[in-house]
Amino acid sequence: MMFDTSKSGVCTERVNYLKRGFLFYMCASCMLLVQFVSYLVNSNYWESLYFIGGFYYLIAALGQAFLFNLIPWVVLYLPFTWWRQMQKVGAILFTCAIFLLNVLAYLNGIVFQLYKFHINGFVLDLAFGGGGNQVFVFNNTLVLHGVLIGLLILLFTLAVVFIAYRYAWYVTSKQVKIGIYLFLFSCIAPQLTHAYAAAANVNSIMEVSACLPQYYPLTANRLMLKLGVIKKEDLYVNNPDKGKGHSFVYPLHPLEKVDSVKPLNIIYLILDSWNFRTFTRECCPNIRAFGDRSAVFNRHLSSSNGTRGGIFGLFFGISATYWQDFERTGVQPLFIENLLENGYDIETFASATLVNPPFYRIVFGDVKDIRKETPGATPFDRDNRITEDFLNYLDERKDVNKPFFSFVFYDLLHAIDIPAPYRKKFQPSWDYANYLALNNNLDPEPFFNLYRNCAYYVDSLVGKVVNKLEANGLLDNSVIVITGDHGQEFNENKKNFWGHGSDFSNAQVHVPFILYYPGNIPGVYSHRTSHYDVTPTLMKRVLGVKNPAEDYSMGRDLFDPERPPFHLAGDPQNYAFIMDNVIYEKKLAGNIQVTDSLLNRLSRNQINSGLLLKAIEFKNMFLKK
Repeated sequence: MMFDTSKSGVCTERVNYLKRGFLFYMCASCMLLVQFVSYLVNSNYWESLYFIGGFYYLIAALGQAFLFNLIPWVVLYLPFTWWRQMQKVGAILFTCAIFLLNVLAYLNGIVFQLYKFHINGFVLDLAFGGGGNQVFVFNNTLVLHGVLIGLLILLFTLAVVFIAYRYAWYVTSKQVKIGIYLFLFSCIAPQLTHAYAAAANVNSIMEVSACLPQYYPLTANRLMLKLGVIKKEDLYVNNPDKGKGHSFVYPLHPLEKVDSVKPLNIIYLILDSWNFRTFTRECCPNIRAFGDRSAVFNRHLSSSNGTRGGIFGLFFGISATYWQDFERTGVQPLFIENLLENGYDIETFASATLVNPPFYRIVFGDVKDIRKETPGATPFDRDNRITEDFLNYLDERKDVNKPFFSFVFYDLLHAIDIPAPYRKKFQPSWDYANYLALNNNLDPEPFFNLYRNCAYYVDSLVGKVVNKLEANGLLDNSVIVITGDHGQEFNENKKNFWGHGSDFSNAQVHVPFILYYPGNIPGVYSHRTSHYDVTPTLMKRVLGVKNPAEDYSMGRDLFDPERPPFHLAGDPQNYAFIMDNVIYEKKLAGNIQVTDSLLNRLSRNQINSGLLLKAIEFKNMFLKK
């Protein structure tokens, strides 16, 4: 028997205490479950909810409620089992914890309904940062409402206490076992279900997981493939919800276009991990010379500090914080859709694979027979190969009257690996990228010179492309974009950051940007621009879209100097709002780090809560209201 009352009185008291605690814990978990269910009911997922998604969420929410209550039960209640005189203290402490946990859950529900994310560092800084009292204004009616809600939660908490004391005597060993089985089932079954849903692209299950706070659902695509649960050809492709936005609206309004436009070819020449300091006549003579014939934007920021977000922002015109929503639903970039509608031939020439990150389906999912891989043993070989292949494509196009879009993506600057004969231009230079030697006191010049030698070589390849375009007479009817997907840091901020994906300073998000447009007057522009601006600029000027840019993008026309006072960069887990001399970075753990542009920490009372709130609203502009 799990509860044997035939022993001494002391043992009986302990058993009764555990019975009350068990019933208290189960009722408190149900109380929290009701709040978690209200998150879903009040969310934008509710109107398109399928039965399977709702059932999955109910079980997952129960498991999450169990886990949230488990910590105070184990820490505050259970230890007093062996301290008979203090058992009432344990019950009081657990009661207080349950009350506070439910108050927090209620406040979190309000935050989630307003901002589409749960309480994290941004919310705390909005409330307690500079000007927080201007963001959250509580009038007397609102305060009274809050007091009434608090009293209602207290009433339910006391009702749970009453139930625990009144009916604990009826708890049996069988009921406890059922409770344990329910705990295990609600914690494990939703995770396994989500692992299958993520592999099979069951969107109705995946999207509702966002409603649960601190919930990290399992993905196991490789294991699902290995076990034969799904087939490789079905991975991400068999998506029954493709095209259904559900949680977001993109575009905000249907696109309208002018009756006819002159078709122009569009060519993207993208350098992975391009450090702005190499954009000089010494290091990139061909690109700089072409810049003299183009529009050069000297304050251009990537949409991320990594490839995934940088390319996403370049094609979609919105932040990669939406990556998971677009990946789940299969919604394609409006830019690519409009190219296809206008009869463009779309070709990709990427040195690195387009399978991981999966740009072949996120960006080019509607393009038939897209090229995903390039043969070659090294990035150096593959960069040469894509250049040769693109030059051959320009010579061998079957229909020269058909407009084309080409995506040429170089990888050598990301690899920082080049044969010895090409390492002579900039000295002293490392022979290879020795990442184990990197530290804050290291002289970065030899490593940076190796990188510059790589940039010099890639520049020569870009020069070949430009020369071929000119020789074939294509500069008269082609738009050419030359930029980087993101930057590459060499400890410029003296904080021991190298590479990319680790901070949002200029070293990792500031990239060169050149736009060549037939008939444009060459010039250098100093206003801030970003990857978000590329799509609306080309949609308006080349594809004839009449909608305002904010209907389908977070950017503006590149030549428009009016800008919001912040720039959003990053991905769903780690993103930042970059302002004039302040960077608000949301870390993976949910906390916020505030620094100046050189990554020096700033005190929290310097936070402009009003501006931060506007930035959050900007980030959520395509989410359903």
